[in-house]
Amino acid sequence: MEYPGIPPRLAAGLDRVSGASWTRGPRDALAELASVLAPSECVYCQCDDAVMCSACRGAFRAATLRPFAAQEGAEGLPLLPDGEPLPVTAAGVYAREVSAALLAFKNRQRIPLAGVLGPALAGSIRAAAQAHPGPLALVPVPSSRLARARRGYAPVDVLIRWISRRGLLPPGVAVVPALRVVRRPPWAVAEQKSRGRRARSSDAAEFVVRPGHPVSGAPVLLVDDVLTTGSTLARGYLGLLRAGACVQGAAVLAATAPPRGGERGPLPTAGGPTPDDTPGPGAGAAAR
Repeated sequence: MEYPGIPPRLAAGLDRVSGASWTRGPRDALAELASVLAPSECVYCQCDDAVMCSACRGAFRAATLRPFAAQEGAEGLPLLPDGEPLPVTAAGVYAREVSAALLAFKNRQRIPLAGVLGPALAGSIRAAAQAHPGPLALVPVPSSRLARARRGYAPVDVLIRWISRRGLLPPGVAVVPALRVVRRPPWAVAEQKSRGRRARSSDAAEFVVRPGHPVSGAPVLLVDDVLTTGSTLARGYLGLLRAGACVQGAAVLAATAPPRGGERGPLPTAGGPTPDDTPGPGAGAAAR
């Protein structure tokens, strides 16, 4: 489980207790009571008594088994010195069960979905890190203060804590919360309108490195929940680049569309069958 706002040591203790075998009976009884007092429904199929039913969980897992290179078509991604866009690894396509779970987690306070989303994001991070052996700083894309206040938590931070506490990060990868959001004055944003999308995307809002988090010369992997145009990752890339970091790529849980032609390019760490991902109606990224 996740406990936003609770100190990490206390949260880890609660996690151990909640996962202990001797608590299974009481937990099952409490879950049954909760389903009567406060009925829940699956975020995708709306069946009763589960935040995500077993069938939809299975479909979610199938849709996120094979991380793939997702940078093609994301026009807002920054270009590297060789002229190629920043490499981005995604666990799945932002559609159907994947988009429903992410939207509910981000905008409907369905925190227990961290147990569904966390393994998928961990798989994407592992696949992206495989291309960069050695120490790697994992830098989450930050939420704005307004978004954090509205939700009461930062979704990406919650998922990264879930992954870290369960030892699912690859060896040599350390979480470094180096970035923060800095609001730009309206006139500075207005000046961007005459520029192209790639030129605008990295300056529309500003991410800067926090004091006390030196990243100069460090190899960095950005991490976010959803890739749409790539403009959010571009802002993170620019902020880290200004601080002297070597940004190697990014990992996301989902991308809004598969590579051109509809066929994925699975990465070497992938395994299992390739799902048929058909974007459902209303697919799109939630507001950060």
